[in-house]
Amino acid sequence: MIASTRFLAVTTVIALSGCTYNDGRPNQTATGAVIGGATGAALGKVIGNDTQSTVIGAGIGAAVGGAIGANMARQERELNQQLAGSGAVITNTGSELRVILPEGVTFATGSATVATGFLPALREVARSLKTYTNSTVLVVGHTDNVGSVAYNKKLSQDRALAVARILIRDGVPSTRITYSGLGFSEPIASNATAAGRAENRRVEVVITPTN
Repeated sequence: MIASTRFLAVTTVIALSGCTYNDGRPNQTATGAVIGGATGAALGKVIGNDTQSTVIGAGIGAAVGGAIGANMARQERELNQQLAGSGAVITNTGSELRVILPEGVTFATGSATVATGFLPALREVARSLKTYTNSTVLVVGHTDNVGSVAYNKKLSQDRALAVARILIRDGVPSTRITYSGLGFSEPIASNATAAGRAENRRVEVVITPTN
């Protein structure tokens, strides 16, 4: 058990050294391999409770995690190409993709109806989700802090539901999609300025790989 723990620690340190590119951007394939390796090693311990099982589990987990990371990086690149010029922003955290839809291009002020001009962009998001099927999708609405808590909560929920319905209409199975409205409880910028409030008014499509 001690030997297996030392092996995992060493391999994790080695793998972590490859988790960033020279410019500081995360290497999603390496990150996925580290996460998968740790998970696989833990599973190996449960199954075999010996060094060999831990090593085998870590290797299998790293391979699976690396493949997931590579798929996420590929999906991110494709989404960036498909949504170029739409105003949407794609962020890869290493464990999920976030497609951020600013209010300014997605909705009219105070409205939960998706702007007609943004429908092609959502069609591309749906196409990506149909191509990369091994993921769950959470659509989350956010607002600024202008107005009451109840008003913003409902607006954020209605906007998230509107986006979720369009993704489903464009062919994404409803079983993969959930939605939520968080109002102004999770700002990403200061609500003290107009620019900050505009940044906070958004819907995020959170794509989480399942395997």
